[in-house]
Amino acid sequence: MLVLLRLGLLVRVVAVIGAVIAVLAVLLTGRESTGVALPLPGGAQVNVAATGQGAVSYRVTGTGKDGLNVRSCPDVVCAKVGLLREGDSFGATCWQRGAAVSGDPKWLSGTVNGRTGFAAARFLRAEAAVPACDPPPVVRS
Repeated sequence: MLVLLRLGLLVRVVAVIGAVIAVLAVLLTGRESTGVALPLPGGAQVNVAATGQGAVSYRVTGTGKDGLNVRSCPDVVCAKVGLLREGDSFGATCWQRGAAVSGDPKWLSGTVNGRTGFAAARFLRAEAAVPACDPPPVVRS
């Protein structure tokens, strides 16, 4: 009986240590999660942060004659800061979740005509992917 109690205690201690290690791993790697890549059509992913590349060139596709608005934030109600025509290139540096466009909530952050903004990922294609944007700082009042 004494052996079973000690064995049960040992199992609990090992389980707690494992849980602590798992939580620490999530916390320590969570800040480095900006290397999460935006999935591309066909399931391919490239972690641009890990490869040390800068902006990735995305091609505008599927907009017809309307083109793609680049906005000040990742939502269709935000101010327009630029316009990309079908086939134009957009140099994106990261992606962020925003208002869903045709079911896709991802928006790419980049520059068009010297102005930084967001374009709906639904209409952008590339051979590589960009990492997630750093989350905005939390403001407490």
